[in-house]
Amino acid sequence: MSAHDTDRILLCFDGSPGSRHAIEVAGKLLPGRSATVLHIWTPMSVTAFAYGAMMIPSVDESDVQQAAMAVAEEGASLANAAGLVATAEVAEGTFEGTWRAVVDAADAHGAALIVMGARGLSTFRSIVLGSVSHGVVQHAARPVLVVPTPSRVEPPAGTAKQSGVIL
Repeated sequence: MSAHDTDRILLCFDGSPGSRHAIEVAGKLLPGRSATVLHIWTPMSVTAFAYGAMMIPSVDESDVQQAAMAVAEEGASLANAAGLVATAEVAEGTFEGTWRAVVDAADAHGAALIVMGARGLSTFRSIVLGSVSHGVVQHAARPVLVVPTPSRVEPPAGTAKQSGVIL
């Protein structure tokens, strides 16, 4: 399989209920597709800069990378169970934001589609923290599927709802 598999999708996974739900929905909508499950880890220097910290705690970043890969592998396992053919990958977050790492990974893989869950931040938290999904949608050169959290998915009258997918 080449890095530019035209059917490959990029699944963003951070372990949250929203990202888990997005994998379930992708499996239902795109069964059998090859997928890269991506988890973004952030170096302490980027975290300290983002939060204006003066002191950077001493952390072995190889431990952080290993923990990030464990999260990505969990997501790949969920994706495989959902009917996709998935592999795990991690990427390093940048000063530009998590959205940049997602877009760069999608470009590197030539992904046909980016799938991600909506975190459902409040309006205030979105303004302060920014929205990864918003950044990806604004900057990606490919389609992006943002899957709403299950609690926000309401089926139209007269339709059946199954795991957030309106049938």
